[in-house]
Order: sequence, then structure tokens, then C-alpha cells
Amino acid sequence: MRSKAKILFKGSLLRTFYFFSSALIGLFLMPFMIRSLRDELYGMWMFIASLLGFYLLFDMGLSSATQRYVSRAIGKDDHKEANAIVNTSFFLFATIGIFVLFLSLGLAYILPLVLKKITNVSLFRVVMIILGVNLAVTIPMRTFSGILMSHLRFDIQTLIELFKLFLRAALVILVLKLGHSIIAVALVFCFSDLLGYTLFYIFARKTAPYIRINAKSIDKTKITSLYSYSWKTLVAQAADKLRFDIDNFVIVGFLGLNSVTIYVIAARLTRHFIDLISSITGIFTPVFSQYEGRGDFHSIREKFILMTRISSYLAIFVGGIIIIFGKAFIERWMGPQYLEAYPLLVVLTIPLTIALMQSPSIQLLFGISKHNFFAIFNSIEGVANLILSLILVRKFGLMGVALGTAIPMIIVKIFIQPIYTCKIIQLSVKDYYLQIFGKIVVISLTIMVFFWLIVNDFIIPTYLRLFLLFISGLILTFSGIFYLGFTRVERKYFQRIILGQEIR
Repeated sequence: MRSKAKILFKGSLLRTFYFFSSALIGLFLMPFMIRSLRDELYGMWMFIASLLGFYLLFDMGLSSATQRYVSRAIGKDDHKEANAIVNTSFFLFATIGIFVLFLSLGLAYILPLVLKKITNVSLFRVVMIILGVNLAVTIPMRTFSGILMSHLRFDIQTLIELFKLFLRAALVILVLKLGHSIIAVALVFCFSDLLGYTLFYIFARKTAPYIRINAKSIDKTKITSLYSYSWKTLVAQAADKLRFDIDNFVIVGFLGLNSVTIYVIAARLTRHFIDLISSITGIFTPVFSQYEGRGDFHSIREKFILMTRISSYLAIFVGGIIIIFGKAFIERWMGPQYLEAYPLLVVLTIPLTIALMQSPSIQLLFGISKHNFFAIFNSIEGVANLILSLILVRKFGLMGVALGTAIPMIIVKIFIQPIYTCKIIQLSVKDYYLQIFGKIVVISLTIMVFFWLIVNDFIIPTYLRLFLLFISGLILTFSGIFYLGFTRVERKYFQRIILGQEIR
């Protein structure tokens, strides 16, 4: 039997590789698409993408609920229960897909009548319908990706995502090089999604052969338990949309489509920041669920503390790198005419660093079904973000939108989320702050400031120079953190993980 540690380690490595591949392709494609589509059409593309991102709220949190309860059933070695949960969620997803289909048709017609700044109405409607139909079809297929993650097969799931990523990038470049426009790009996204989800289905069947999609396996009693978990997830997801995706709507409403491009540059880099930390550390939600299914709360606390320390060191390092190299990178990547995005990047990066230091607490709360309060304070942050953005955009423009995101996030992530998480797992709040916002921050910032003083005079906007400086920072920072930030026992623990020995 494969070591759980080895599977998780392999999955984490592949997810990290996926992140870097996705980031590099995204960073290359973005200026290419802007040059090919021009600012207005690219702004339209990003606006539609943000809008469809809100559609995912209609899964009602079922994705996380399904993963949570399937993982728990696996922890109890109850295949019958896992099969019932998968079938019930699949047919619920299918119903949601039908609703999404009709909603897309309606919004494609209505939105251009409401948002007068959308000038190419017919093009907007065609793209909106194509992507909406694609989403409606693929929503039920997300069940099979969830099966793989519930079985901790992040390696298979990530390999399929890598295949989709490279195929999609190649086809987008091809259609734009041939002179096609935004409609062809939308069709490429549809094709790659359908192919990817077909592969998820095939490998999910191999990973969990005891699961069969059959209407007779639907268990109506599972609907209550799924939705008792999922509605809290839905609230948290809706709040995340307010925190991160509502900004584009505020910008379109007050500043126009052209301004979206400037903001998206900063937002795209911070999105990569979030994805990187999630790729490395975001695999423990089903692990927490499996431990909870076995009643092993000692392991839950032990893994939470360790993962929080790892996330904190990683977040501070990556956030520091973004701030140190961000200006030169934007100048080389997009051109000096887009340097207006750098102050926005700094304002968004600082609160995100604080938030990502605590990403394991979110995985923990979802993994053991203690995420109701998280959904509440996440919602408060989201609403505060929207209100502040609407107020500040009038006076400060794009910077006002960025501040509207940053201010509530700092307050919630420093003064609310840590206290609640400590209460749930019975940790001393004082010790948590001393360890995370004391020792870890002091060690990390000392190393990053030292690194900045060394490299500041050598930063120029060339990819080779920035890459070499980044590698030097990586070596310096992680060498210091490995020996100063972790005990001898913890260093040996990491060695056991790399060797594939079982996590207990």
C-alpha cells in the first residue's frame, strides 16, 4: 500500500509545478492576448470571466461538502456511504447545471441593457452564451475531480490539469495567431474543459471502482447532511467573490472597461500568489476529514500547527519577493505604460501575505465541519470590501478599489480569524500570536530585509536578472528558515516525508 506521506508529497510537488507552469503561461498569454484583442476586448473577456466566476456559487458549496463527506467515509472505510454521497451530489450538480444554462441565456440579453459601457453587444452575448453553456455542462463533471481529491490523488488530478493547461495555451495562441477573435478563444476553453473532465471521469473510475453513477444510488437522506455543510461553504465562497472578484464590476461601473486591464495586472500577480501557497499547502482539507473520521484529534492539532508555520514562512517570502521585484517585473512583462499597476500590487500583497499565513486554519475548519463562523466573518469582510470600494473609488480611483480590499482583510486576518481557530482546537491565543506574528514574522522579515539590501542596486527589468536574483533569494531565505525556523525534530520529519514514510 502506498505511503500517505509519499502520495501527499508527490501531489504537492505536482501542484507546485502546475502553479509555476500556469503562472508562466498566464504571464506570457496576458500581454499576448491584450495585444491581440486590444484593451477593450480583453477587458470584456475578463469581465465575463469574473461574472462566470460568480456562477460557481450556484454549486451551493456542494463541491467542498462532497469532498468532506467522501473523505470522512473513506476514513471509516465505508464504500457504500461514499457511493451514496457521490451519486446524490452528482444529480444535485446536474440540476444546478440546468439552472446555470438558462441563467446564462437571460444575462446575455439583459446585461448589455443595464451596463451601457458594453459597446459591442452582439459579441458580448455570443461569448457569454458559449462560456455559460460550457459551465452548465461541466458543473456535474466536477464530481469526478472531487473523487480523486477525496482519495488524496492530487497527483492524478494535477496531471490532468497540466494537460488542460498546455493544450488550452497552445490552442489560444494558435487561434489568435490565425487572426480569430474572442469567440474562438471561448471555444478553445470549452473544448479543453470537456476533454479534461472526461479524463477526470476515467481516472476517478479507476481510483474508486466501487463508485457507480446510478439514479438508484441516490440517498435523499444525504441531501440534508450535504446542505447542512454546504450552505456555510456557499456563504464563504460568496464572500470570497465580494473580496476578490467584485472589484472588476466596481471598476467597470465607475471607470470603464479600459481601467480593468490596469487593475487585472496587479490582481493577476496576487492571484498567482494565492495559487502558489495553495498549491504547496492546500492539500490537507481531506486529510483533516480523514483524521476526524477516525477520531484522531491529536494528529489534527499536530498537522495544523506544522502547516501553519510552513504557510507563514512561504507567504512572507513570496510576498516579499513580489514587493521587491514587482515594479521591475511589470515594466519588463507589460511595458512601462502599465507601471501604474505596481502601487496597486503592493497594497494588495501586504494583506494577502497575512491572510495566506493562516491558510491551514481555513482547511482545518472546512475539514472538520467547523466553518460556520468562518463563513460569517468572511462575509463581513466581503461586504466591507464592497462598501469601501464603492466609497473610495470615487476619490482615489483604482487605488481606492485596492484599499477597499486591503483594509477589511487586514482587520479580519489579524484580529478575528486566529482567535476563532485557536478556540476551536484549544490552542492558547497568546502562544499562537507569539509564534506566528512574533517569532516567524521576525525571522522571515529579518532575512527578507537583509536580502533586499543586498540586491536592491542590482534590480533591472530583464527576465534573466530577475530570475537569477530570485534564485539567490530562494537559496538564502530557505536556508535560513530551515535552520532557524524549525527544530531538529521537524527537520527530520521533513526528511521522512521526502523518503515517503507514513504520516502518523
